[in-house]
Parts: sequence; C-alpha cells; structure tokens
Amino acid sequence: MRATLVATSLFLGVGSIAHAADPIALKVEYSADYVMETAEGAMRGRLNGAPGLERREDLVEGTTMVSIRRDDKKVLWMLMPTERMYMEMKFGQMEGGKSRTPSPEEYKTEMTTEGREEVNGVMTTKSKVIMTGADGSKMGGFWWTTDDGLLVKMDVISVAKGEKIRMKRELSNIKIGPQPKDLFEIPAGYQTMGMGLAGGMLGLPRPAEDAQAGDKPAEGQPAAEQPKKKKGFGLSVLKDALDVVR
Repeated sequence: MRATLVATSLFLGVGSIAHAADPIALKVEYSADYVMETAEGAMRGRLNGAPGLERREDLVEGTTMVSIRRDDKKVLWMLMPTERMYMEMKFGQMEGGKSRTPSPEEYKTEMTTEGREEVNGVMTTKSKVIMTGADGSKMGGFWWTTDDGLLVKMDVISVAKGEKIRMKRELSNIKIGPQPKDLFEIPAGYQTMGMGLAGGMLGLPRPAEDAQAGDKPAEGQPAAEQPKKKKGFGLSVLKDALDVVR
C-alpha cells in the first residue's frame, strides 16, 4: 500500500500546482470519474470539484481512500474511513527544517497553447507547460482544460534530484453542477493520524520520537515487500513530455 499512497500524495501535489499555475481559474462545480496512472500502475475513482476545492475517492487494495485538497487552507487531507482517521499535509510542508516540496506559488510557469482538442466529449484547449520550482525541481508536459478552467486531462513528468516520474490523469462522465459543501470537510469524529504513522505509510522520514510501536510489524513477521514497478502505460506523449523537461 505504501507505493500506492506515495503515488496518491504525488498526484495530489501535482494537482494543486497545476490549478495554481493555470491562468484560467475554475469557474464551475462538477463531478466526474477519473483514471490516474503512474509507474506503479493505474487507479480509478470518483472526483468532486469546485473553485479551490477537490475531493477524490479511490479504492486502494480493498480500502476506500478519500483525498481532499483545500486551496483556501493550503492543505491536503487524506482520510481513511475504515479507521476514521485522517492526516494533513500542508502545501510546501516543512520536514526536518527544510521544505520537502515547493508550494504551488513558488513555481515559475511557462505555458504555450497547442490548440483545441476534444477529450471524452468535452472541448478543451491543449497546453504545453514547463514549471520550475524554487528548489530546482521541474515539471513539464501537457494538460487539457475547458473554457471554464476544468482540468480534464493532464500528462506530465516531474524531475527532482535527477529522478523522472511520469504522472497522468484523465476525467470522464463529467457532470457540471453544484456539489455538497460537506464533501470538502473532514467528517465529524475523525481523529488526526500522527505524523509518525503517516510518514511511515508514505515512505517519508519520520522523527524517532514520533515512531509508534503500532507502526512496526509484529515480532517474527516479515516486512511487507515493495511492489515492483510496472513499465509502459500509454506512452503516446512520453517523448514529447521528456523533451519539455530537459
């Protein structure tokens, strides 16, 4: 599950950055199905959105995960309904005294319009995007947005510390209309997940004082094996995306 959660965290961050950099602000509320792809594989789920708000639900190894992005609070919430717990990640969250990733506002963005394209029955504008973070990290590729600012499709490559990560998301069954406000709030009764457990699940470094005995496997129980990365998942624009971030 750790690899899947890492992919989820990465895509939440990229989504926040993309919305912050897009000159066309989202003007509508909507719901849609989505497919998200990384080198770890594909995930499908449900998406609800409004200006500055995004909620995503997906099934991770039999468990429902809910992710909420709140631009007004500059936070990402990851909810685990089964445990009735959540963790909070701030944009540009500080880790060990240094920013783990730049916040959306720290990115310098260059955008070039490529033309108009229809995606899943919706007319969009395709743009080539190059984004450079304050720490030298770079993200480049393409995204497709409607005239109302809805990011229908995104296919990008993130480059940080010499490592390239391909990320892709596409919406379908899009329905424009008001969304319930409580979809973008933490449900009553949910408890905050300690950063010790959260960091362990996401594969992030965590302070020794935050480590909890419950995070460790039982004595004699082998640690979970890391899933092998899958190669090849629709590489139609991979070469162009790589050229963008070189």
